Amino acid sequence: MRKVRRFFVDAKLRTKFLLSFTVIILVTVLMISGINYWVSVGAIKRNSAEFSQYLISQIGINLDKRTTDVEQMAFQQFRSSSLGEKLKEMPVKENDVYFRDTYINDFLNELLFNEDYFLSVFIIDGSSKRYSIQRKAVVNYNQELMERLDLKQIQDMRGRALWFRGANDTLYMARALYDIETSKYVGIIAIGLESDYIGSIVTGVHNLMDGDVLILNGDNRLFVPGEVQGGAGAYYLNEKLYLSDTGKEDFKFGGRRYISSVLSTDYDKWKVVQIIDVGQLTRGTESIKYWTISTILVSLLFAFLMAALISKNITRSIRRLLQSMTLFSLDFQHSAIKPMSRDEVGLLTAKFNSMAEKINDLFNSVYREKMLKQKAEYRTLQFEYKALQAQMNPHFLYNTLEAIHSMAKIKGEEEIGELIYLLGKLLRESIGKKGDTLPLEEELDFIRSYLSIHKIIYGDRIELNYAVDERLTGCRVPKFILQPLVENAIVHGIEEKPGKALIRIVCREEGGDLLLEVSDNGVGMEAAKVDRLLSPERYGTVDGENKHTNVGIISVHKRIRILYGDGYGLAIGSAVGEGTTVRVRLPVVAEEGIED
Repeated sequence: MRKVRRFFVDAKLRTKFLLSFTVIILVTVLMISGINYWVSVGAIKRNSAEFSQYLISQIGINLDKRTTDVEQMAFQQFRSSSLGEKLKEMPVKENDVYFRDTYINDFLNELLFNEDYFLSVFIIDGSSKRYSIQRKAVVNYNQELMERLDLKQIQDMRGRALWFRGANDTLYMARALYDIETSKYVGIIAIGLESDYIGSIVTGVHNLMDGDVLILNGDNRLFVPGEVQGGAGAYYLNEKLYLSDTGKEDFKFGGRRYISSVLSTDYDKWKVVQIIDVGQLTRGTESIKYWTISTILVSLLFAFLMAALISKNITRSIRRLLQSMTLFSLDFQHSAIKPMSRDEVGLLTAKFNSMAEKINDLFNSVYREKMLKQKAEYRTLQFEYKALQAQMNPHFLYNTLEAIHSMAKIKGEEEIGELIYLLGKLLRESIGKKGDTLPLEEELDFIRSYLSIHKIIYGDRIELNYAVDERLTGCRVPKFILQPLVENAIVHGIEEKPGKALIRIVCREEGGDLLLEVSDNGVGMEAAKVDRLLSPERYGTVDGENKHTNVGIISVHKRIRILYGDGYGLAIGSAVGEGTTVRVRLPVVAEEGIED
């Protein structure tokens, strides 16, 4: 036994899988009984559907014959009489009217008592005058007939009969009458029949096969048997499943499956539908189903135990190797695995041990280099940014001092004092703040002070517009991110374009992120210049014009990406002569902020 086990352990994977498949195939043979069961049930369903189609075809033939007999009987009675001439007459004298009405009533009596299943006869002449007779005075058949009768529909049928069912299960046939000689419309005749006259056709079908038989007229309305109050038949009619192109439709209702067969007679005069409960068809196979399911369950249990035992032995080494690979992918720390056999998995384990050691050494060296590089890059940006914070744009300082000097001579000390105050406040805020992030409200206060100086300098030439969502003012943002953008807007919105300049600052939330916008109506930029501004590494150097502002914008963009990832940063939209909009996308960070 030990030798056999050792052979299986050291065997090739192909041999192991072959032995496993052999066991599985042997177990699968036991499931043939289950397949036979389902094939048997399918055969019963197919045979029942074919038999159902045959039955409803016989019903259709009988139904067509009986209804045609009634139609022909009424037509022959009309043809062999002078009713057409009487209906065409429009007498004026009272005596002529009496003889005309008497003749029509005699015709109705003769036709009504011609067959025992006739319940009422009804005639409407061309002037809509009504004549009627009925067997039983208890039920007013003719009143119900007039409520259901559509005279225009019957005339449009040009002599073809219209069949429908009344509320008391009385069946009605109505057709238009035309003069034999002139083919001129002279009136309508309608006959009420007992429901058993047609219902007896389907009585024998219920004895042969369980299921509902429905007969629909040309308007797809239920004709016989009685009203369908609920169940599969009502569901079938409500869902209009009889309109299926195949004539056969399987459907579920109330947790049970049904088979339906539909037969349409000539000119779609009738639709005969049979609905069969599949559970009733297969009720005799319960014992087969019990033994089949029992055999399948036992076979599946045995097959599962055998497969689990065999696969566990085959894949034990693979699972250990996979577990080691998973741990290695998480922390790149690898403990050597001792191979349990000398098959392909054992050789693969040995190769993985060697590969993992080399990857671990390589990863450590690359990781250290990457961290050092990232720290150096971030530190460089921090130095650039702090240097940028420590200095003010010479162009701005020059204009401010020049404005102070000019106003000192012309306007007096009040505005000069305001300029000096704002400039001192601006310098204190730009130099005195510690840390890399601050609340958005403080950043906006800094920008308001910065723009107030320019408002005094440029006067009515500059218009400021703020649209700030107050709910976001507590969010923390990187320090000194709006000043380079506002300075860029002023340089291109005021100094390079005559007329009134508009500077607009927007703070809002979009897609779960914080969005800051600085827009102007300045000279704008071409697409190539926008690309060069955000991706200077492609072009080698920064654009020499307005280099200070460009460096500030690039630093803002890089700093945001380092802090929050590539999904955040700046986006610039600009059109020459129309202005520029710079959008800053940041994550929404609560007041506690991130680690600086």
